[in-house]
Amino acid sequence: MPLIVVMEDDAGTRMLVASVLKKDGHDVLMAENGAQGLALVSQVKPDLIISDVHMPELSGFEMVAALRSQPSIAATPVILLTSLQERAHMRQ
Repeated sequence: MPLIVVMEDDAGTRMLVASVLKKDGHDVLMAENGAQGLALVSQVKPDLIISDVHMPELSGFEMVAALRSQPSIAATPVILLTSLQERAHMRQ
């Protein structure tokens, strides 16, 4: 099954997302902030990253920028979760 890394600073949301993915048969690893998540992704090279935008240490946007600068993991697909609704944030 695909390996998914979930990055979310809210423990309840992190557990909910991970539970749903595990129920669908995915292997899931979790991180509670962007820096921890980026380090985890560098080690395990997952098939997908699901990340919150607003997190401590590295935001989701900063994490994606750092991810894209590392050739070994730059192509990893990312889904960003956010409640931001302004067009500028969507473009970013």
